Amino acid sequence: MSKIILFQKHVSKIITSRNVSKLASMVSVASLLMITALISAVIIPPLAYAQQQQINSGGNNGNPIKNIVVIMQENHTFDNYFGTYPGANGIPKNVCMPLDPDHPNNGCVKPFLSANVTPPDMSHGYKSSQIAYDNGKMDGFMLAESENNYTMSYYDNKTIPYYWELAKHYVLADNFFASVKSSSLSNHWYAIAGQAPTSSIYYDMPQNPKNASPDEKQVEKQYLRESNITKTIAESFMNHTNGDDISWKYYYHKINPGDYRNAVNSGDAYDFWNPFAAKTSSYTEKYAPHFVRRDQILSDLQNGSLPQVSWVMPSDKLSEHPPDNLTLGMNWVTYLVGSIMKSPYWNSTAIIVTWDDYGGFYDHVAPQQIDKHGLGFRMPAIIISPYAKAGYIDHTQYQFESILKFIEWRFNIPPLTSRDAHANNLLNAFDFSQKPRPPHIISLSQAELDAIKPYIRPSG
Repeated sequence: MSKIILFQKHVSKIITSRNVSKLASMVSVASLLMITALISAVIIPPLAYAQQQQINSGGNNGNPIKNIVVIMQENHTFDNYFGTYPGANGIPKNVCMPLDPDHPNNGCVKPFLSANVTPPDMSHGYKSSQIAYDNGKMDGFMLAESENNYTMSYYDNKTIPYYWELAKHYVLADNFFASVKSSSLSNHWYAIAGQAPTSSIYYDMPQNPKNASPDEKQVEKQYLRESNITKTIAESFMNHTNGDDISWKYYYHKINPGDYRNAVNSGDAYDFWNPFAAKTSSYTEKYAPHFVRRDQILSDLQNGSLPQVSWVMPSDKLSEHPPDNLTLGMNWVTYLVGSIMKSPYWNSTAIIVTWDDYGGFYDHVAPQQIDKHGLGFRMPAIIISPYAKAGYIDHTQYQFESILKFIEWRFNIPPLTSRDAHANNLLNAFDFSQKPRPPHIISLSQAELDAIKPYIRPSG
């Protein structure tokens, strides 16, 4: 234990001094094994106590929500998308981000309105997020991005009008955080498991194993070992003791039974947006049918096959991950939400639209540090349902595990970890006593439909 404490102090010293070049070499696989064994206390938000009692008491069969759909896009903070949204906790006045917090006289950059729908990709991994966070000062974004001004850019309703319109009619959560200050893979893990392999927090998995260095191959092996002992919500679904198994699908791409070795060799097992791909169980006859193409959700809505719990992941072009066109991603999400609204499932569905990591963009709210890994920076989150409060800005502190908590609450499933056990549920976004509201369907133009047409062909 003493070695781990010394390691943590050394990490903090390196990050504080911003000598980040030493960080990757310092975090050895052996260190990761030690860190994985370290269990940190979790700070419990006050709402979580009462909500956990509701989960433990069960008796939720009369709830009108029968289907939960999670849509997770890519790489934007709350301030980047909703920093000027009326009534929300947005960008403060007179903010000017220093080029280097240790040398304030070097100048600073103010937040600026952008209409560039293909912004540059920026650093958004473990090291850069620690620099940007700067021990809670939130003043290192320019330094973390090597003075790339785009970290301080933001959008308004002229550039992302459909997201603002959905927020206006449903619930916008302005205190919703990523689970960890790192990139996509680890945050996707927290969203399905309430935890993540430590290797996924500190490292990006090489997507082409054939070109991986010896050190990268070690990290890959460690990641697979950790992944295969990490329990996810899928195991809870498949072994549900309070009645029948809970139906679920991961709408992204198919997984073929018995194909694990090929997935490891090809790099598919290290997919940033599908943590399930790293687990051998996903390639069994029991689990593999739950992994389907993303466009199958459109046919499932039509033929009555939508499961109780769905995750929908974008393709690269639809993800809003810079430099991919964020308008295309917004239109895809709008089309998908509209398809659910037009289906027979609308009156029984809750849709959560969120983004998986900060993408290098600025946000002004320092995340509460509930344990040694998180929380991460604020993400936009829009909660859409006939039972969602109308035009409501929800200031409750949420995180990706809050979605897990909501699923567990609805289907009477015990928590996976202390993270989801102690997270706030999404309940404050809903009014289940209200009459279900008719959908607010946003109609896309023919040109917008034509642009996303290659991605919405119905699955056979």
